[in-house]
Amino acid sequence: MNDTKSILARVLAQQEAKKAAQAAENQQQGASTERANVVPLKAVERKIQERRNHAPKSTEGQKAKPLRVKPRQTNKAEGTDKVGKPETVQPPSQQLPSMKIPKRQAPFEKRYRRVTTYLENGVYDKVQQLYESGEIDRISNLVNTAVRLYLMKHYGYGSKE
Repeated sequence: MNDTKSILARVLAQQEAKKAAQAAENQQQGASTERANVVPLKAVERKIQERRNHAPKSTEGQKAKPLRVKPRQTNKAEGTDKVGKPETVQPPSQQLPSMKIPKRQAPFEKRYRRVTTYLENGVYDKVQQLYESGEIDRISNLVNTAVRLYLMKHYGYGSKE
């Protein structure tokens, strides 16, 4: 039993000696004592310079402007079967003057006014049925359209305005 312990102790001592010698050698070379691939600083600097030499060069007078990507517009009625690449757009300074920029909509509070009202039970049931079946997209759109049509028919709303 002592023989195996002495053999094991001797092997361990040899490994420790090798590690110590390796650490001393690494310290003399200025490298870390941890195991890693050590690349001399000059080699790294040379690789960086090579990459710079191969990179495309831009002229000093011309700055590279990034292209902008328009978000893809989706139409709920059409679905997403016509999915394509988004268009690239030039910065505003390079756009043609004929392209019109759409105006922003007014804030929600300026476009709509809240009305609390009561519907008859039968009318309410029919509206809910149409909404749940997908016949109408929003109840407010149905009410706005219905009121607009009623005002046009009975009060001439929208005909001369």
